[in-house]
Amino acid sequence: MLIKPVAGTEKKIPIFWLVVVSLVIGSMTGLFGIGGGFLAVPVLVLFFKVPQGKAAGTSLAIIAINSITAFFGHFQGWSEVTWTVPIAMSIGAVIVARFASIKSGEMNQALLRKTFAFLLYSIALFTLLETWVIAQSLAP
Repeated sequence: MLIKPVAGTEKKIPIFWLVVVSLVIGSMTGLFGIGGGFLAVPVLVLFFKVPQGKAAGTSLAIIAINSITAFFGHFQGWSEVTWTVPIAMSIGAVIVARFASIKSGEMNQALLRKTFAFLLYSIALFTLLETWVIAQSLAP
């Protein structure tokens, strides 16, 4: 987020590299519990010169496929879910996302990018510290 996207023509991604990048991102997502979108978007933008909007859309499509797969994969537990909570969260997320998309055009894009990068670094630092504390508590 802090590196300005490389301008130029979008590169066609060879199937081999697409598979390799997908396996690496999927492995990191599974091992570290981080969202694949946080990895996929920068890789697509910085290395394959995909426009940010298209990279974000690709990431959202991947997230949707993963979410739908998990949703239907855990159908045995549906009876235990209090559905008002996820439905209210979904409606709230759609409303806030719509409002934010309208207002984002009025905001300084460089400031938004830097603020988002700060948020990501803060989350990464928090995750590292939390992991370190847990590891210390489990050590003999």
